[in-house]
Amino acid sequence: MDHFWIVLTVLAALLQAIRTAAQRDLNKHLSTLATTYVRSLFGLPVLVLYLTVVLAATGERLPTFNFPFLAYTFVGAMAQVIATALLIRMFTLRSFGVGTMLTKVDIVITAILGALFFSERLSLGGIVALFVVMAGVVMMSFERTTRHGAQLASSDQGGNRLSAILTDKALHVALGCAVSFAISFLTFREAALVIGEGTFLWRGGWTVVLAILMQTVVIGAWLAWREPGLAAKLKPYVKMSVFIGTTSAIGSICWFTAFALENASYVRAVGQIEVVFTLLVSALYYRERITFSEYAGIGLTLLGVLMFRLMA
Repeated sequence: MDHFWIVLTVLAALLQAIRTAAQRDLNKHLSTLATTYVRSLFGLPVLVLYLTVVLAATGERLPTFNFPFLAYTFVGAMAQVIATALLIRMFTLRSFGVGTMLTKVDIVITAILGALFFSERLSLGGIVALFVVMAGVVMMSFERTTRHGAQLASSDQGGNRLSAILTDKALHVALGCAVSFAISFLTFREAALVIGEGTFLWRGGWTVVLAILMQTVVIGAWLAWREPGLAAKLKPYVKMSVFIGTTSAIGSICWFTAFALENASYVRAVGQIEVVFTLLVSALYYRERITFSEYAGIGLTLLGVLMFRLMA
């Protein structure tokens, strides 16, 4: 049970990679915010059902909805919406594989912010494993990101290559996405800690349901104002929306339960295995070629995940 969070995180990463690919396809027909909203709207019923089962199985009841719990959950919920919207926006600027990988600096941002401002405590073995995972992600990302950076720079007529890469809009979107994801991970972790005494299933269940409920209400109200005809636009894509909502809900259950068990930095580090799944989706679904360096990066990332089991 000590390392059950690793199993949950790997499953969450797999479902997130699949759900993100589906959202990319749906984004061709809906706005970015509407595509983001689908995961909350169609995922909420699944989450409520899950929490009901948890309450029936454990005999636990309502938590104390104290201000820290509500505040951490709300900040995390809004940060997650911003991060998801930026990630989907990334796919209009880069390919699926490159777009996802550009955001993966969140592992470093999560570790730094967690150690400075949150209750994150990292062991030496955990830090080593974290950097091994990061090295694997960099190895997988390097070729694709530098190739796109070179293409961008070559299109700059005689301009400065470094300047062209650093001013690339995609990099700015990726950085904003990474910071937003890091904030959401850390605040969700804190919410699961301050909710009160209870099993990890109870703490994770209440946190995820409240977070998705907040997203559904806030973003739903905004869309009702800004996109009043959304329901009609969504109707032809109900099956895809249900798929996105269901995979997102199950993935969120895994993420939040893992946060209730372990440091957000460790969970996010193991979650980098999503890059492996992303490459597989890119190759099998989008027919994007996987290179030797990417295969090597996959191996290094898997080694880092194994190190969390042995050292952290």
